[in-house]
Amino acid sequence: MTHFKLVKNEEDVIKAVDALLRDGYSEHEITIVSKERLKTDRFNDSEVKQKPTAGTISDKFMRFFIGEDPEEAAFTRFDLADNDKEQLKQAVLDGDIAIVVDRNQHLNGEVTQTNSAYETQDFKHHPSEHKGDIE
Repeated sequence: MTHFKLVKNEEDVIKAVDALLRDGYSEHEITIVSKERLKTDRFNDSEVKQKPTAGTISDKFMRFFIGEDPEEAAFTRFDLADNDKEQLKQAVLDGDIAIVVDRNQHLNGEVTQTNSAYETQDFKHHPSEHKGDIE
């Protein structure tokens, strides 16, 4: 499930992210997309992802040659409807900041069923009890 919120400034970003965390979302589920990197250091020691669309000089150079739209690239990994993507792209171009929440609904329960690391084994004897040549 992916949803988003648009805010106007960094102070509103901090308030919105804090509200999402209080609502039970994890930091790794939250991505902040803005035209420029945020000036606040509030998210430096957290798992909240920041994606500035301006990028570095090398990013701009690379995008020039491959013809990639930086705003489009920022939203491609999210499961959003096309009209939502367009709305977010235009809002970021206009200077707004997008907060995208991508909650993974898949349960991790299947790991214990398919991963041999979770299986228990019955040992007939320990290596220290072995007699004879080992080849």
